[in-house]
Amino acid sequence: MVGVAISVLLISVLQSTHLYHNSDAPPVATAEHASPMDVMGSAWPASVALVILATLGMLVPPAVVLIGAVVLAHALGIAALQAPLVGPLLISDVLLLVHLLRGLAQRPTRAERNGAVSLWLALFLSWSFLATLYAGMPVTPLLRIAVYGAVFLLLSRQGTDRRLIYCGVLCYALANLLGGVLEGQPRLVGVDIGDPFQTGALLLAALCPLLTSELRFRGRWVVGAVLLCGIVQTQTRSVWFATVVVLVVWAQRKLSTVKLVVILAGLVLTGLNMVDSVSQRLGLNGFSAVLRTQSVVNGIRSGLENPVFGSGWSRVSSMDHFQVAGWNTLRQVLPYNLFVNVFASAGLPGLLALVLFLGGLIRRLACRRGAPLLFTVAVLAMSLTEMTLYAGSMQTLLFFVYAGMGLGPARPVRGESPEILPGTTANRPTPPRTSKPRGPHTKAGATCEAPART
Repeated sequence: MVGVAISVLLISVLQSTHLYHNSDAPPVATAEHASPMDVMGSAWPASVALVILATLGMLVPPAVVLIGAVVLAHALGIAALQAPLVGPLLISDVLLLVHLLRGLAQRPTRAERNGAVSLWLALFLSWSFLATLYAGMPVTPLLRIAVYGAVFLLLSRQGTDRRLIYCGVLCYALANLLGGVLEGQPRLVGVDIGDPFQTGALLLAALCPLLTSELRFRGRWVVGAVLLCGIVQTQTRSVWFATVVVLVVWAQRKLSTVKLVVILAGLVLTGLNMVDSVSQRLGLNGFSAVLRTQSVVNGIRSGLENPVFGSGWSRVSSMDHFQVAGWNTLRQVLPYNLFVNVFASAGLPGLLALVLFLGGLIRRLACRRGAPLLFTVAVLAMSLTEMTLYAGSMQTLLFFVYAGMGLGPARPVRGESPEILPGTTANRPTPPRTSKPRGPHTKAGATCEAPART
């Protein structure tokens, strides 16, 4: 019943936002030609809607607020890079701020301390702010990313209803998948997402809790197969590669941080050798690989020009005159690699802080073997050929939500015993011990036993 109710709610929201984006409403008069009465008249409906939205956000469960923020954060990343503080992501931002205010008003839940991870994230964002201000660039995109990071910190300390989050993400993914198929899309971009990469990341986020059995229901493997078919239909090689990485990591019976790095490195080398042959056999766009390679090379050159502060967030100076065969006009192209992009935008200090944050996060999640680990690994895999950290990205918000839930305490469902994280031993009857126990506090580099799959 809960899943049906959430499905109806999310599909209704999806349809309403889709109609809004495709409506033929006349544009609002600019501030230069609009009268004060026109400005006040156009501001009143928005203000009332925001008050109603904030009130509802205070009444519904926090997990529903997060789901609403994910649904309303789609397909607006490019616009958010140039929008003012009150821009197209206002509704999603309001929901996230409401969630943060509610979390700060609650009593903190006892959880494992993740001070090092939080510290490196704070240092990464702080240095990126400083580098962007030094370059004279607007910090609006970083403000939105900072809100995502604050949600991550809150979830890592207080947790949330994970099953409700997983169910909401699954319903939204299926709505976009089925809607895209019904519309006859040759390349799946979703009903209102409009981007095959973001759609593929959403489908992959919905698949992860089905693989780990954190979201159980009859026929979940059939639903998982449908999600895999949708991922194939996105025709996005970075998402395909991330899916392969997720399946290989999930199939491991024993796992450690070192093993994760070895698996990822081995698959990267294999993927680089196969990308040309796969593109030719499937008739994919070969120019995309050339574009990504050249953008990464130019990004490294830009970073070397200013290795300390970089060129500012979402701005790489050497990309202004980037032109290759097939383009008739000049345009700015950011590096298609998360780490090169950060190096070019925030310099070596920003890159170092990001790497230490991701390394500490992986080390914490490795022994828990849950959906947050799988999706975090997927984001790392996609980061090699995509910029996966930017304002307005649904994938970026999902990453911070999943990672925060992975570090935070799991809240039990009403009427059930407290949820046990895969790989932990808390709250379980203590059996006779015949060997050294292993749990979430296993030292870095030690292996963690995989949970039994059902």
